[in-house]
Amino acid sequence: MNQILAGIYGTQDFEKVASVQGQPLTTLSDLALAITTETVGEGVDFEKKASVHNGILEELEYYDLSGRAAAHAEFSEMEKAASEGDPSALEDFFADDEPLSEAAAIQQAVLAELARRTG
Repeated sequence: MNQILAGIYGTQDFEKVASVQGQPLTTLSDLALAITTETVGEGVDFEKKASVHNGILEELEYYDLSGRAAAHAEFSEMEKAASEGDPSALEDFFADDEPLSEAAAIQQAVLAELARRTG
C-alpha cells in the first residue's frame, strides 16, 4: 500500500496521521500533492506536476464523493429502519461512543427528529 495513504488509516489502538515532511495532510489537495510528489519526484517540470496533481485530485474527489454518497444512503436506511420501529442499527452505529460525545448528541437529535416526524 502507498505509505502516504497507509498513514491515513488507524491501526488497532494506535492512530496514525498522514504527513509530508512533518506537515499534516488536511485536504484532498494536500493528499494529491503528496502522491504527485512521490510519483513524479520533486525535480519535475511544474506544468507536468500540476497536470498530474489535477488528475489525482479529480480521482480523489470522485472516490470521496462516492464514499460520502454510500455512507449517506446507508445512514438513510438506518434512519428508515428506526422510523419503522427498529432503532438497533442506529444504536449499534453509535454504541462505542461516550454518553456525552458529539456522536451521542447526533444520535439523540436523529432519534428526536424521527419521533417528531412520526408522532
